[in-house]
Amino acid sequence: MKRLLALLAVGLVLAACSGSNLTGIAAGFKERSQAPRRPLADPATATFRFEPFEGIPGNVSDELLQRIWVRAEREGLNVVKRPDGPAVFVVEGSLSAVSDDTNSLVFYSFDVTDITGRRLHRITGRKRSEDSDGDPWAGVTSQDLDVIARRLALLLDAWLHAA
Repeated sequence: MKRLLALLAVGLVLAACSGSNLTGIAAGFKERSQAPRRPLADPATATFRFEPFEGIPGNVSDELLQRIWVRAEREGLNVVKRPDGPAVFVVEGSLSAVSDDTNSLVFYSFDVTDITGRRLHRITGRKRSEDSDGDPWAGVTSQDLDVIARRLALLLDAWLHAA
């Protein structure tokens, strides 16, 4: 009972703190625990730049990026194709792949940040491939990359137009 009361007291003290007074681990937790922020940009003028993806072979990354650009433009999104080009939103992606005897599975996570690097939105998912040769990336086809690109473009567009 004493332990429960002590935990409750600590919780009340932390709840009374404003965000600007939190430091160290508590400040980081508060930042990461916030709900995704709605975009504060006009969809007609908002621009997206895609950073190089982590965890993915270079040739696969290049192909995925090309497919994302095509799909995003089809959805009416404005894409900045120059590295470090000015953009309202920056998309950073991380992908990983695992395989078994019959197929590969790609896990992906894309963070949408503002120009200061503050995360506004996260898109995650997975895509199963029907092929596998031991190397999980070898089993990922162009069609698989196109599905990931299409999903990302559709979800970015939905987020951008969220009311």
